[in-house]
Formats: sequence, C-alpha cells, structure tokens
Amino acid sequence: MKAGMIEAIWIDVNVEAVKNYLKKEFENFSITHQADTSSTHIFIVDNGKKQFTLSIEWPILADRSFTQARIDRLLKENVAEEMRLHGEDGYHWTPPQKDATQRGGM
Repeated sequence: MKAGMIEAIWIDVNVEAVKNYLKKEFENFSITHQADTSSTHIFIVDNGKKQFTLSIEWPILADRSFTQARIDRLLKENVAEEMRLHGEDGYHWTPPQKDATQRGGM
C-alpha cells in the first residue's frame, strides 16, 4: 500500500469514530461529514430545528497518534456541549498535544 492509501484508511477510521461519538451525543440528529482534504473535516448534526457544527483540522485526523484514547478526549472535553454552546457559529476542536496524565511528580 502507498502512504496516501494508508493515510486515507486511517482518516476514514477516525472519521467513523467521531461520527459514532456524535451519534451518541446527538440522538435523533442526522450527521453529515464534509471533507476539504487540504484543511478541515466538518461534521454537521441537524434535527430540522437545530444544527451544530464541529470542525477538526485534516492533519489531526490523519495523525497516527490520534488513537482511540485521543478520540475519547471528545467525551472528556465535553465537545458536544461546546458545540451546543457555540450554536450555528460552529465549534473548532483541537485536542491537546499530550494527555494531561503525563505529568511529572515528586
């Protein structure tokens, strides 16, 4: 496989994981995914009355270190609530570079 194909598969897996998170958080909403492969993935949840948008930069979803643990950050950081708070303006999510659990101790 070429690097581009492996990257595309990796992105598809991460996109599905984000969609699954949104399905759980926004029951009875339809979910649309739009990809501008040069910059951003946009996830739109809509129930006909309300619409919320989540933007995630393309390099984040293409990053091999964007594992299930980092996807779980969506839940920990309450991304769905942030989407609701930002409303139609949309919410742009950038996960932290390193998990907070990697702290130095005495």
